[in-house]
Amino acid sequence: MTGLAARHTRVTGTAFLLLAALTACSPVAPSPSTAITTVTASPASTAAPAPSPTPVTGLQAVNGTQLYYAVIGQGAPLFVLHGSSGSHRYFLPYLEPLSNGFQLVFYDQRGTGLSDGHIDLAALTIGQFVEDLEALRVSLGFEKISLMGHSRGALIALAYAAKYQAHLDHLILVDSIPVGRTFAIALSDTLQQRFQHLSADAQNEWTTTCGQPLSAQSAKAIDACNQIDAQLRFYDPSKAATVDWGEAGNTLKNSDTVGALINNSFDRVQPAIDAQLPTLHVPTLIVHGDYDPIPLASSQYLQQHIPGSQIVVVPHSGHFPFIEQPEQFVAALRTFLSR
Repeated sequence: MTGLAARHTRVTGTAFLLLAALTACSPVAPSPSTAITTVTASPASTAAPAPSPTPVTGLQAVNGTQLYYAVIGQGAPLFVLHGSSGSHRYFLPYLEPLSNGFQLVFYDQRGTGLSDGHIDLAALTIGQFVEDLEALRVSLGFEKISLMGHSRGALIALAYAAKYQAHLDHLILVDSIPVGRTFAIALSDTLQQRFQHLSADAQNEWTTTCGQPLSAQSAKAIDACNQIDAQLRFYDPSKAATVDWGEAGNTLKNSDTVGALINNSFDRVQPAIDAQLPTLHVPTLIVHGDYDPIPLASSQYLQQHIPGSQIVVVPHSGHFPFIEQPEQFVAALRTFLSR
């Protein structure tokens, strides 16, 4: 999505349409013994911020398209998958502290961001996005990588792990879109409740302007819709105001098409992903913001079914814990990746 409203499944009125992207399954209820670690908030640092590292950027030809990538830092490689049909830019500068010890590899998925804007409709599938990631890994010369996926990017990360786990050192799933209909219904209910607490003007704006294709919206309208969406998905909506959502070019032009086709693809592959969770034997960290409208039970389900995985809950954060609580988020990842 572009910004919040586009990157994380647009809500149109009171019809919360994430359910259309999910197929039915019968998740097991979370066990009372599920181990959950809560990240403890620490006082804000008073030290002067370190200068932002200069990324190495480029376009890499893979599978009939060109992917824009940015590599920051030195050390073991950590590939980062953005959500939905936006760009990688909303991760920055929040993940930059990890570049002191790890080589962060960001890229814009096909048809979005600064990647090639010409899209092959038949190639907009979860499977193709997995193959694009694998081709980029090979092209950049990495034998093994760690992989972090956020939101819908976590689903791509899961599908990649199911096929290419021999090339993975670590897997990190951040506020993953639910893999089951039961959790999607709970998500829908929470969004419905939060929507009802919006002002009448915000509700009207959301059901009219924000329901239009992104390519038809003005920059002012997109910003207004992002502010409304932040009230649904952020613990502190003010923290969304300065985020770079990558609202330009290919992201605007292709967002609705890419998002719809990837949702349709997930409909087809979801049962396979769900069945493959017990076959994953990669060290896995599941991160969940405690105010995310996606229910914690959805992340607990992943933790229960991925052998040896662990779950961390970040307090006072919604769907973007790395934006709302960056110090705690980075500390949790650094600890996990260093094992």
